[in-house]
Amino acid sequence: MTGISRGRWSRASWLCLAAAACGGRAAPGAKAVEPSAARVIPLASAIVLETAGPPPADTAVSFTAGEPHTIVLRHGPPENVVFAEVNFSAEAFRADSGRLVEVEVRPRPGVYGLEVLTSVPFGEGASIVFKYPRYFSAPARARGVYGTDALYERALAVGQLLPDGPLLSLLPSTRPAADNLRAPLLAPGIYLVAAPQ
Repeated sequence: MTGISRGRWSRASWLCLAAAACGGRAAPGAKAVEPSAARVIPLASAIVLETAGPPPADTAVSFTAGEPHTIVLRHGPPENVVFAEVNFSAEAFRADSGRLVEVEVRPRPGVYGLEVLTSVPFGEGASIVFKYPRYFSAPARARGVYGTDALYERALAVGQLLPDGPLLSLLPSTRPAADNLRAPLLAPGIYLVAAPQ
């Protein structure tokens, strides 16, 4: 069964984020945005999707280049609900097949976001799917801008944190299933689920 919890984004979570530098009817005058193309916005104007669930743990794995690999991150006990999946195709890493690749994934506190670190650069063939069926938590600011949780959710995209500004590049994102948001991973770095203000 799918449920959506409603919690508040703590001030500490916002500070941690800053330091780290389905559908519904439109309400009258509400803002609806389709995240179909990359768009760069200041991080300060991004409305990041919060999570009220137990945080996932940092994860580090090693696997062989030239083989597909999926890393599944789960919220903490007692429910252990999937938070995100990081996928690497067989062609993703720029390394000789058979070479050992190390990947570290660090979830960001209080939000749907994570940092991906790798021992070898990667290119096309890497992606991430954030899953929020249980711990979706729209910030109060999102309701003020979009009017409803459904319109805020419709505007969400996976964004890559860029060092300049800091800025957030909202990537072309798709929905492989309800309460799932998928985007390509372009390079190691920080990725957040957010909507423009």
